[in-house]
Amino acid sequence: MTPVLPTHRRGASILAAPLLGLLLGLAPAAHAWERELQPAGGTAPDWSHSGENGPDHWGELSPAYASCGVGRLQSPIALDGSSAVLGPCMPLRFRYRSSALYITNDGRALRLGYDRGSYLLVDGLSYELVELRFHVPAEHSIDGRMADAELQLIHGNNRGDIAILSVPMVAGHRVNQILRRVLDHAPSAPGEQYLGRNVGVNALFLIPGRKDYYAYRGSLTRPPCTEQVRWYVLRAPLEVDAGDLRRLAQLVAPNTRPLQPRGDRTIVKSCEP
Repeated sequence: MTPVLPTHRRGASILAAPLLGLLLGLAPAAHAWERELQPAGGTAPDWSHSGENGPDHWGELSPAYASCGVGRLQSPIALDGSSAVLGPCMPLRFRYRSSALYITNDGRALRLGYDRGSYLLVDGLSYELVELRFHVPAEHSIDGRMADAELQLIHGNNRGDIAILSVPMVAGHRVNQILRRVLDHAPSAPGEQYLGRNVGVNALFLIPGRKDYYAYRGSLTRPPCTEQVRWYVLRAPLEVDAGDLRRLAQLVAPNTRPLQPRGDRTIVKSCEP
C-alpha cells in the first residue's frame, strides 16, 4: 500500500513516486547499495529495540537477519583513543546542498530523506547522502562516554558501498536551528510522514566544527545488519538545546542497539588537517 501523508500537517501532500522513495530512504542514486538495507525478497520481519523481537533476537527472526547474530563486524562498538591506531590526517569533505524536508517516523527511528546531489568525500571516494537517522541515547561510546543522542548520516555510492557519518549529540544551551526545524515538523505517531516542499534543511549545520574522527569497518545498526559499512564517528559532539533533545527522545527513545564485540578490528583515529 502506498503511504499517504497525514493531511493535518501543514505542507503535507500526497507523495509522488520519487518523493516517496526519498522518504523511505531509497533515493534513486542508492540502487547499487539499497539492496543491502532490505531483506531478500522485500520481506521485513517485525523487529524492535526491546522485548522478544529486540536486539538479542534479531538474528533469529529471519535468515535475512542472520548477520545480526553471527556477524563479526557488527556495530555499534566502543571507541577508545588508547587502543586506536593513529592514522593520517585525512579530512572529511562535505559537499552538502540544502534539501526539502522529508521525515518518516517508522516507529523505530526518526528518518530524514534527502534530495539528490549532496556528497561526502573521504579517502578518494565519493558517497551520496541519502538519509539521516536519530538515535536516543547514542549507539557508539567514545572514549568511555555515551552521548545523549547520535545522528547517523547514511551515504551510498555506485560501487555498492555504504558509508555512515556518526555525530554524537549532547544536551546544552545552544539551539541548533536545523534540529529544531526538524522537531517542529516531525510526525509523532509511528507510520506517519511529512513532506515540506518549502521547508529547507542543510545537513552541514548538524555537524560540529571540530571533525576529528574514528574510522572502522562495521555494520548497519538495525536489521539486516549488513556488514562492511564504512563508519566515520566524530569525536567531538554537537551541542544542542536540552529541551530539543527531550523532544527528540519523546519521539524515538529508546532506539539504541547495544554495543557489539570489537573483535580484532582495527580502529583508526584520524585528525582534521
